[in-house]
Amino acid sequence: MTTPTADTAPMDFGDLRGILRYVPQFRGRIIVVAVDGGVLQSPKVANLLLDLAVLNSLNIPTVLVHGAAAQVRELGRRRGVAVSNDDGAGATDQATLEVAIDAVSRVGHQLMCDLTALDLRAATTNALIAHPTGLRDGVDLGFTGRVERVDAAALKALIQERLMPVIPPLGFDGGGRTLRLNSDAVAAEVALALDALKLVYIGEQGLQTAAGDRIAQLTVQQARELARPAPADAATDRAPLPPGLISKLRYGALACQEGVPRVHLLAGDRDEVLLAELFSAQGVGTMIHADAYHHVRKASAADLPALLAMMQYPVEESALLPRSKADIEARLGDFRVIEVDGHLVGCVALHLHPDGVAELAGLCVRRANKGRGFGRELVRHVENEARQHGCRRLVALSTQAFRYFEERLGWEPGEINDLPEPRRQAAAANGRNSRVVRRELG
Repeated sequence: MTTPTADTAPMDFGDLRGILRYVPQFRGRIIVVAVDGGVLQSPKVANLLLDLAVLNSLNIPTVLVHGAAAQVRELGRRRGVAVSNDDGAGATDQATLEVAIDAVSRVGHQLMCDLTALDLRAATTNALIAHPTGLRDGVDLGFTGRVERVDAAALKALIQERLMPVIPPLGFDGGGRTLRLNSDAVAAEVALALDALKLVYIGEQGLQTAAGDRIAQLTVQQARELARPAPADAATDRAPLPPGLISKLRYGALACQEGVPRVHLLAGDRDEVLLAELFSAQGVGTMIHADAYHHVRKASAADLPALLAMMQYPVEESALLPRSKADIEARLGDFRVIEVDGHLVGCVALHLHPDGVAELAGLCVRRANKGRGFGRELVRHVENEARQHGCRRLVALSTQAFRYFEERLGWEPGEINDLPEPRRQAAAANGRNSRVVRRELG
């Protein structure tokens, strides 16, 4: 494991104002970070521990749960022991337990060295009370255990003293016997016991589509579906997921369902991965959420600065009609905004005209949030709202997004006569030569 120092891979996160937007809602709330043993062997671990140091400096308490599967495999190979299971999910025999205890101890010792080098105070605890798993599918799992109880009071006492708890994948039963635990399961139990704001899994791989694109978000149900093995005779174009990702999806969905608001799955192969996920609306990994983490609502006066800032670049690029603060204030009731965890990422306006015609205007999504379906959601929201008002047609004027409306949203080309007379005159007067698109609402 590489020992991090203050000048190791300096952060290039850039937008400190973006970080500061999130700090008030995170400060004082516990974040549980679970790191696979394979990631702890990577050179990137130095940057990951620096991320933890940043969180500590911002008074965001963190609990670190670590795995040791890679270290168990390596130590077993060196000792000539055929380990019965490396990640604490299957059967653990006596020889494997001994290898696991030694491997976990070495990982914990190295972590303490590295954290001390960053001036991060930490403590390893015996806060996990476990019991043997027993039989699963008719197989005795031996020294593999399950978490029976988390000593939340002890962990909170450490946090109160500004000590970061470091929790290994080992537990102890009532008789003082040691049991091997799965670190993904441990992290979920710890997050629930501490009423954590977030649970973050950092593994060797991230979650992607068959085409190699990042999967940005999942509901609990979607996470469960991905984790469920496909029937042998089922036709699917999805490559089988590695066991480590399946485990994180299963336990992440469980934690989210039981009360952890957000669970994040990250790949530990990039710098500042933890900060980039926590302190940006778009993130870099996969977020599992139990509720609707974003929603469309009416704009309020408090949104005016964000609306003006969001529209500035599209106006400069002639993609949007210029609007002053007074213009927006005068028609504020027409604007709808979309929020992600309390931050504005997009807006649209619905102007109602006589004769059953409505106009969609001012559609805008922040550059950092493009490609995530927010524009489509805003348009669909306006379509539904126009129907509720009894409108028969929805029109829009666009200089640059008309193909998006036609090809992606199913709108059709319109004509200037689709607009009410006053709007025709205003469109002709501004000299933008906008195209008209329309949607019949039926």
